[in-house]
Amino acid sequence: MNARDPIPEQAPLLRTAHVSDALDTIGRPGRCLGPKLIPLQPGTHLVGRAFPVTIVRVDRRPEVPYVGLLRALDAIGGDDVYVVSSGGAPDVSLWGELLSTIAIARRAVGAVCDGYVRDAALIRALDFPVFAHGTMPLDINGRFEAIAHGLPVTIDGVEIATGELVVADDDGVVVVPRELEQEVVDAAVAKVIAEDGFRNDVAAGMLPSRAFEIHRLL
Repeated sequence: MNARDPIPEQAPLLRTAHVSDALDTIGRPGRCLGPKLIPLQPGTHLVGRAFPVTIVRVDRRPEVPYVGLLRALDAIGGDDVYVVSSGGAPDVSLWGELLSTIAIARRAVGAVCDGYVRDAALIRALDFPVFAHGTMPLDINGRFEAIAHGLPVTIDGVEIATGELVVADDDGVVVVPRELEQEVVDAAVAKVIAEDGFRNDVAAGMLPSRAFEIHRLL
């Protein structure tokens, strides 16, 4: 598996709750990012491969702005999820409408920003999936500088490497270790099917305790 492998064909079925449960079951919890990361547009569903970008705090505007950021944007590609962290810094936005436009043109599928973003209405109009702490109009130039892309980024104690599967929705963001991807995806999809059976049985009048005995989930 490499960073440009396609996302699993079961991607439309993947929900963060099922993916998290699958990771719990196989003994790899702790891959959920913190609850401050919420979708800019409620109802957003995102599945893609992590494209981590490293940024650092700076105290002045560089002579030539956005050098590292543009290198990263030149390199981003199909099915990628731009992943970046300011540590939640409240004085900077990490993403905006022009970056969303670039990402769409490059066939990237979303952005996960551990911090704030701007141009919210314009990004919503583009229907581009963005997860962040909230909104803030301040530009990144002169506050943070991108110094690398493709190196692991840590958010809320979770190290996120290039190509790892990112699943995000209204419940949050989960990152799947690459070596566990197929096992986790299969288990998550199996739970979708089992929950459908549980739901149908309870709706038909079966006692919840009996439905639990049959399907072993709740």
